[in-house]
Amino acid sequence: IRAIDHATMVARRCRYTRSVRDQDTIPQPPCDIAREYPAGRRRAWLFWSLPAAFFLYEFMLRVSPSVVESTLQEEFSAHAARFGFTMGLYYYAYAPMQLVVGVLLDRFGSRRPLAIAALICCAGAVVFALSTSLGMLGGGRFLAGLGSAFAYVGTIYVASVWFPTCRIALIAGITAALGMAGAVLGETVLGAVASEVSWRTTAWGFAVLALLLGVAIWLVVPKRPAWFDARVEQSRASHGASVFSGLLCVLGNWHTWVLALVAGMLYLPVGTFGALWGDRFLDDCLGMTGSQAANADTLLFVGLGVAAPVFGWWSDATGRRRTSLGIGIVLALASTCGVLMLSPDWANAAYPLLFVMGFGVGSIVVAFPMAMDLNPHHARGAAITFVNFFQMLLAGIGQWGIGLLLDAGADHGVYALSDFRWAFMTLPAGLVAALAMLLFLRDRPVDG
Repeated sequence: IRAIDHATMVARRCRYTRSVRDQDTIPQPPCDIAREYPAGRRRAWLFWSLPAAFFLYEFMLRVSPSVVESTLQEEFSAHAARFGFTMGLYYYAYAPMQLVVGVLLDRFGSRRPLAIAALICCAGAVVFALSTSLGMLGGGRFLAGLGSAFAYVGTIYVASVWFPTCRIALIAGITAALGMAGAVLGETVLGAVASEVSWRTTAWGFAVLALLLGVAIWLVVPKRPAWFDARVEQSRASHGASVFSGLLCVLGNWHTWVLALVAGMLYLPVGTFGALWGDRFLDDCLGMTGSQAANADTLLFVGLGVAAPVFGWWSDATGRRRTSLGIGIVLALASTCGVLMLSPDWANAAYPLLFVMGFGVGSIVVAFPMAMDLNPHHARGAAITFVNFFQMLLAGIGQWGIGLLLDAGADHGVYALSDFRWAFMTLPAGLVAALAMLLFLRDRPVDG
């Protein structure tokens, strides 16, 4: 009872300080760019660059199974549901770790957690390369997800320390664009490499890259500065000084729950179609060759990479984060429905539709600074990771769920166009739900 009373008290202290009358206003605080680069502009970009490179690497690692999906499924004799669950272990590790990552970032800063996370990715790649069973394959993906959980939110956290507040959404967009570059490299470069070397050799390459990134992050990214620690302690003094006070603030804020669900639904087309099942759909159902399917699927990530900085810049300039999300959801919904309606005679239309789908999903970068706006200063890491938690959790469930739906309608392991349409109907349904939930959100930053 005392614990519940304490959590209730913390949640009350974390409520918005704005009145109901001001909830629909869009405040735009002044931003002194010269004053708010505490270590200088060049150092800020340097400190951000290595975590951002880690995120680029992490996205290559995330989408790499889609390049060799048919090879792995055949080699390990796995049905679609079982294989989807095994590959989804990446997300099952990634998603719950988000709650831990937020607490670690808020408590220790980003240097040590990011360096250790890169080494965990290295270990995951080694296990993947040595796999002799589907269980080992899943274990490697689980470790990869465990380490990758720190990449994006850690990069945004570094930006929140060394960049002006009114540039965070833009930096989040640029970071996401780098991740999409990693996805493009994963689809195209790895696709070409996979035809020349085995998937095990590629996994060993991922291990070496992760090791180098971990060492570089440890040597270059500085510890959290004393002035930032002082600001965090001041925020804790107002909202609670326990290790989990920031997370309690986030959990007690129902607006953050709604935002997290919106972000998770919006990310589903990338987390399911783009990261695993898209190539198979384009190849088997629309009659594309392997290279054509890979190129078309890559356009989804290209669209996201183009859109992320655009949405980030526009939301920073106008303060209209909710509007940015709404525009992205509508674009993603329309293009997803368009892709599902395609027939082999209209296969070429998949190229622009997938680009628009990715462009719409690119608005998701706005959700992370919006989560920081909705919570106190000492809960920034927890707020970012809570949103990312739902994003990755729904992606993992989506990969497995689509595999189940495909198996349910398949005829002796052969998936028809109607089977894919039925399975992928979860994507527009999720986007409609996200659009409805967005109505409950406002652009309302928290004081302090």
